[in-house]
Amino acid sequence: MIRAASLLVFAVLAAFLFTADGASPTLLGAKQAGDFLMLEVDGPDGPDGAPRAMWQDVLESAAVVEVPGEDGEATRQLLIGGTLVLSDALREGEGFDFNWHRTAGSSLIRKLRSVVADEGLAIEIPALKKPDENGVNFEFSISEGVGTLTANIGGEPLAERAGPRLEITQRSLLPPLVAIFLAVLFRRPVLALLMGVIAGAFLVRSGEGAGLAASAGGALVDTVTVYLKGQLQDHARTEIILFVVFMLAMVGVITRAGGIRGVMNRIAGLARDARKTQIATWFMGLAIFFDDYANTILVGSTMRPLSDRFKIAREKLAYIVDSTAAPVAGVSILSTWIAFEVSTFSAQLPDAGLAPTDGYAIFLQTLPYRFYCWFTLIFVGFNVFSGRDFGPMLTAERRARAGKVLRDGATPLVGKAATELEAAEGTVAKASTALVPLALFLLTVLGMIVWVGALDIGLIEQAATFPFVAAAGGYEGSWLEASTGILYAGSGNRPLMIGAIVGFLSASLIAMNRGLKPIEILRAAANSIKAMFIAVVILYLAWMVGQTCDDLGTAEYLSATISDAIPYMVLPLILFLLAGVIAFSTGSSWSTMTILLPLVVGLSYDIGFASAAADTDPRAFGLSLMVICIGAVLEGAIFGDHCSPISDTTVMSSIACASDHIDHVRTQAPYAIVTMLVALGVGYFPVTFLDVSPALSLAMGTGTLVLILLLKGKRVDAPADAGSVP
Repeated sequence: MIRAASLLVFAVLAAFLFTADGASPTLLGAKQAGDFLMLEVDGPDGPDGAPRAMWQDVLESAAVVEVPGEDGEATRQLLIGGTLVLSDALREGEGFDFNWHRTAGSSLIRKLRSVVADEGLAIEIPALKKPDENGVNFEFSISEGVGTLTANIGGEPLAERAGPRLEITQRSLLPPLVAIFLAVLFRRPVLALLMGVIAGAFLVRSGEGAGLAASAGGALVDTVTVYLKGQLQDHARTEIILFVVFMLAMVGVITRAGGIRGVMNRIAGLARDARKTQIATWFMGLAIFFDDYANTILVGSTMRPLSDRFKIAREKLAYIVDSTAAPVAGVSILSTWIAFEVSTFSAQLPDAGLAPTDGYAIFLQTLPYRFYCWFTLIFVGFNVFSGRDFGPMLTAERRARAGKVLRDGATPLVGKAATELEAAEGTVAKASTALVPLALFLLTVLGMIVWVGALDIGLIEQAATFPFVAAAGGYEGSWLEASTGILYAGSGNRPLMIGAIVGFLSASLIAMNRGLKPIEILRAAANSIKAMFIAVVILYLAWMVGQTCDDLGTAEYLSATISDAIPYMVLPLILFLLAGVIAFSTGSSWSTMTILLPLVVGLSYDIGFASAAADTDPRAFGLSLMVICIGAVLEGAIFGDHCSPISDTTVMSSIACASDHIDHVRTQAPYAIVTMLVALGVGYFPVTFLDVSPALSLAMGTGTLVLILLLKGKRVDAPADAGSVP
């Protein structure tokens, strides 16, 4: 029944996406124009010269001038001209697409602003409001699958880049749809993801002009030589895998040395049953707020033995872990998320008359409108405190209380060799055996983040003698900007990987001190690692599907379906749903934010400014709508990521909790959808349509979620035919 309902919902979504009017080819071409700024050619010194991108020619041209500021100090600004032409913009029977100038200009400016921010250049790029005849002008033409971007100043050639342009069409939706459909239908994620990759590779080949047979054969080859090879060569991917491997190896060693049993004995004094164990897991999820990856692996792998003892379904544990990790990191003002979130929209704030440095202040203003994250954390909390569940989660929990933490036929992403590992005979169960390595892991990660981040933003500088660091003295930002800047600049997968290695080595030394022989330590680590082979395969396949989506322009196609003619009242709702669909299809909330947020700032501000009532300040109204829309995109991305079987964080939750991956997705999805509906219906709808304050919406939403659990939820320990009233 659940599978049939899931397939029906999936079919309706797919039918809507394929029958809805897509964006014009011109609009989709505009979205690709900015990518040509990144194309490199050989440097001026010949083939052996350093590659040079087009953005370097533009930002080092005469179009960059010094402009006097209001405070008397000159600023360097890039002047943008008014010539933005698409050669084949005339479409048969439709005429010229007049949105091209604005859309192409926005695409190019967004890319240039991103480069300026990444390179730390002291150049301002105002919005394309008043074209300057002395500014740089662009022309983008498309012919026979080849795109060409040229730049000139006053008619004099400046730079040119050309490259293949794969036409973005509805077919870009097929790889994620194939993967998700087969995963739901057969519950075989490896097969489903592999078919999604092959489908994507086939479409890329055929889009480049290859015939049917050549595309089919080439797709099989590209699956290995392009997509698998590309992911294997990606250092960030490797660091994630090593982080997971060493974390699980550390857990295996401290389990064998009696550390996990010691922790369980400590927690068991407070968590004496299934309900209290779930409450403890929820509190741990809230406590590890600085990074979602660390949260997922640390909380899931630590609490799994205790949850098994009290017969908690692995799906329920995975839900608690997954639904606290990203939401708490997403709204925490001290996490690796905040600076990334700010970076995705701050460069576009000049489109709303603000400075890029106002990004942190805008982020703080979005917090009251982060309805999905707040409601998810609240829903999980009330769920574990009340002991009530409904839908497939209730079925899973009652099965677990009967003695089966996994359903018959389930395939957990971590095998029995790891989950059934016991303390070695004769070892003394001490919590410190586990807590010391875990503490060293956290301290190493945070220490590396602070060190690298503080150096990067100029808060400290390296010294030649101990303690090898000194205050730089030149940083002038606020404490919030410093903290978030440190987290953003210092975060990444490498601190997690090194922290996990430190944790594993310290766990090994403590285990040796507890009497374990080196061969026993290596065997415990190996048992934990070899049990996650399928999980690693699924992670790589999910990333490969994401790469085919990038090549085909899946996210660009979905985002381009939004129209400038949307009424302001429904804009936040549509942006939330659009972000959810993109994240669900691509499996990445961060890439969804990167795609959508640069578009949202100018769009929402302009719509709000134009829609303000006669007695309302149009600028204030535009900024208010912009803040709500930014929050809606951030929330929709996290919601879509929660429901997607090809999301890496969802996969990692299944790994950490040793859950069947598809079972985790199908039991979590109903709870995520309920929370999403409350976020839309009690959050964004009254805020935008009825001008209700976000505080009141949060209160009403909390009451609604509590009421849903009281009316629909049933106590897990009640008889199967019992009503909802205790």
